[in-house]
Amino acid sequence: MNIAKEMTTPLTTDMLSMQHLLRGETTENLGWLLRHSRQQDFNAGDVLLTPEKHNDLLYLVLQGRVQVRLDWQGREALTYLEAGHCVGEMSIIEGKRPSAIVVTEQDCRLLLIEKDVVWELIERSNTVARNLLYILSSRVRKDNLVIFETRKQRAISEQNSRQDTLTGLYNRRWLEDNLSRLIQRAQQKMKHFCVLMLDIDHFKQYNDSHGHHAGDVALATIAEKLADNVRPYDSAIRYGGEEFLVLLPDTAISDARIIAERLREKISRHSIRHDNGRRLPRVTASIGLAELKVQHSVQELLEAADTAMYRAKRNGRNCVAI
Repeated sequence: MNIAKEMTTPLTTDMLSMQHLLRGETTENLGWLLRHSRQQDFNAGDVLLTPEKHNDLLYLVLQGRVQVRLDWQGREALTYLEAGHCVGEMSIIEGKRPSAIVVTEQDCRLLLIEKDVVWELIERSNTVARNLLYILSSRVRKDNLVIFETRKQRAISEQNSRQDTLTGLYNRRWLEDNLSRLIQRAQQKMKHFCVLMLDIDHFKQYNDSHGHHAGDVALATIAEKLADNVRPYDSAIRYGGEEFLVLLPDTAISDARIIAERLREKISRHSIRHDNGRRLPRVTASIGLAELKVQHSVQELLEAADTAMYRAKRNGRNCVAI
């Protein structure tokens, strides 16, 4: 930390009474504090607190602004403290090193109060003790809000990492995280479990003829039809490119065949419209159906569905094969 020149500009009790920590304090106690503290100017970028160093000072911000950050790599400060606020009180109360980094963001004028003076001031004044309690509770509340928002953003990020951006369906990562568990549960409970693998017919030709954006519109439309026509406990996944999976737990192969035929028909009959309202050609899908066997691994089940899907392609496309 730069050792800035100590200032001699007079500080009055009226000016001190504007500090949050000292609101409502008597003139007598404010005068006592003036005699037992010192005023000092700091340059922008001076480090006031760091977890690497013990702290015995409470800083009152008289002019300027300081920033509180958790590390040097963070792009944004955790919070800012302007004139009227204080910093350093937590490390004094806990008797531990600071938990954050505090840096002057601007040229600042601060009042420096030694630890022993802080404790004596608290002993002398219920007002200071009450104000300090309010400051600490406000910061805890703010920290809780930061934690809540961070967790919410993390949850959103985790959701997005398992959700295909274009279609809104689950993606391959979600499949990798969940299919093994679903298969294991079905095998342990001796429940039926089926998988549909769908591939949009002649999709490369569709892209070449109408453009990749039109292809994206078609994929998003198909995904919407899948999401709208599966049961609440089924799962629709964009497997990659123009391929989709539908997981059908507690479903025998005869019922899965009915579901597959219904999805195939819905897809083939559904109109596709470009963003500009222009009607695009409809698409069809070849669907492979596989039923989980007792000895099946995840890979074996997916390979069975893939083999059945290629069988549907060979059978003329726009059909279901087992």
